[in-house]
Amino acid sequence: MERPLFQLGGRLAACARLVRSGRPMADIGTDHAYLPIWLIKNSIVPRAVAADIRSGPLAAARKNAEKYGVTEQLALVLSDGLEALSPQDADDVVIAGMGGELMLRMVKETEWLKNPEKRLILQPMSSTLELREGLAESGFSVQEEIAAEDGGKVYSAFSVQYISTKPETDTFYPYLGKLAPGTAAVRLYAEKVVRELKNRAVGAACEGREREAEKLRELVRAVEIQFIGEKGET
Repeated sequence: MERPLFQLGGRLAACARLVRSGRPMADIGTDHAYLPIWLIKNSIVPRAVAADIRSGPLAAARKNAEKYGVTEQLALVLSDGLEALSPQDADDVVIAGMGGELMLRMVKETEWLKNPEKRLILQPMSSTLELREGLAESGFSVQEEIAAEDGGKVYSAFSVQYISTKPETDTFYPYLGKLAPGTAAVRLYAEKVVRELKNRAVGAACEGREREAEKLRELVRAVEIQFIGEKGET
């Protein structure tokens, strides 16, 4: 009798939604390999690579691969980022649960990602603004972005394609990427962004940078109107 499959949490489920069907994928920093196992068992990907810099998580991933009967479709690789992977290993590369600056370094160091046929699915835990801006400067364009709640927090996951030139972006891009207003998760994400912007505005004002502070307050008002549906107190 086949073992019942687990459900992904909101954060990894958002990443799973962005993985293209029928393409081999790689999960960098895989931990227990829940994402690639789920994708294989649901026939979304034909095969996957689960990579991690530590042997402990890979041992846990191996046990899970055996538990759910996917050992032939899931390759386990000890790797610092994408160092041990090649272009043939994956068309879609997921990097989730890491800091944005580390993600950006991995992307910049991996030349074979500079291919329009490849897709990156990124879910940063910090430095998201720096990641979005760094990707744009390096010729990577965010194609789709999803906000998701998980464990009482809200996260963003986005798919990225290399286009070789800096993509056109709007004022909201560094803060909200390609999120579209209209869902509860996006509203929560926008509220988090507003809190961060307000804190930056207060800091700028305290340091006498009033022009910068006013620009930040204007951005807060614009985010509140477009993504939250109200004009809050700034």
